[in-house]
Amino acid sequence: MSLQRSLSLSGLTVLATGCLLGSIALSAPQALATPDGGPVVTTPAEAPLPPHPRGTVLSFSVCDEAQAKADTLSIHLSARSEGASPTIVQQHLNQLVSNAMAILKDQPDVKSTAESYAVGQEYAPHDKRNWIARQTLVLSSQNRDGLLALAEKLQKLGLSIDDMQWSLNPEAYAKLEQQARLGALKKLRQQAEEDATALGQTLLGLERIHIGSQSMDDFEPHPRMSPMLMMAEARSAATPPPESTAEMQTVRVTVSAQARLAQQDQTP
Repeated sequence: MSLQRSLSLSGLTVLATGCLLGSIALSAPQALATPDGGPVVTTPAEAPLPPHPRGTVLSFSVCDEAQAKADTLSIHLSARSEGASPTIVQQHLNQLVSNAMAILKDQPDVKSTAESYAVGQEYAPHDKRNWIARQTLVLSSQNRDGLLALAEKLQKLGLSIDDMQWSLNPEAYAKLEQQARLGALKKLRQQAEEDATALGQTLLGLERIHIGSQSMDDFEPHPRMSPMLMMAEARSAATPPPESTAEMQTVRVTVSAQARLAQQDQTP
């Protein structure tokens, strides 16, 4: 092979290699040179993000309530005895509670329980110490007038009224709770549709629905009334009978959920 032919072949090889490198450079990402001569950084072309496959999630809650007049009256009474000896005050207290329970046993429509029992010392003027014994009795009934008359008898016996509370019986409370729950669920769907419309979207469905449970103690259906504490030495046959008026009771139920929304053009 002649020298001229060899140079021609080498030139064709270089030309072909240059075309190949040029095609690679055109398809490569854009190169950005750093000012300090550091390594070359490449940035790929950015593509728009697709819409969220599950749509928009809206978390919210609603509540509803139902009311009824209280139907059960509870009266807390205290039996109290004091003296110089713990044994004597306990004997006197036990006799007083026994006499009270004897009156209560003939009252079929009254629920009565003897609760906390405590004995301790109390400091009096001139550093005098007395022993105090005390026990609590709780009476409850739906017969308001009969229960108040019974409390008056116990006052004359020597007991004092600490407070009176109104409440709903368990059946009435459950009925109000169901009414409030159904009302909250209806509001839940309506609110979700209104919110979706306000956002220019369509409601796909409701998820993670939670109904707030409320116990009698959490809701506090027993509103505490003004204490009616009467010391034994201040009582007499002329003491006026106790009075109490039933109040309205409110049961509230809260429902929370997640609403799945989507743009109208993405609705299946």
